[in-house]
Amino acid sequence: MVFHPPDWIPLERALIREYGEGVREAANAFWFVGFVDGPDDVGRLRLYEHHVTRRRLILDSDGRAYRQHADLQCYSPMSIQEALVDALV
Repeated sequence: MVFHPPDWIPLERALIREYGEGVREAANAFWFVGFVDGPDDVGRLRLYEHHVTRRRLILDSDGRAYRQHADLQCYSPMSIQEALVDALV
């Protein structure tokens, strides 16, 4: 098993892109859970979990959001707005 340090950059990018520089600290409301294999054309995805709702936010290295399809064991793109609502509500 290889250790990979947490990658906070995609979360910060996504939050800043949606809400501006003032929300950079909002990333502190999430824990970094780890990495999973995403679609072949995307690579590793980052899993973040909100510390209050315990809901996950799944992002690629550029901060684009993904939805997990547990029944199909795969991920598909979704809007960052929808992903943030899912993680926060």
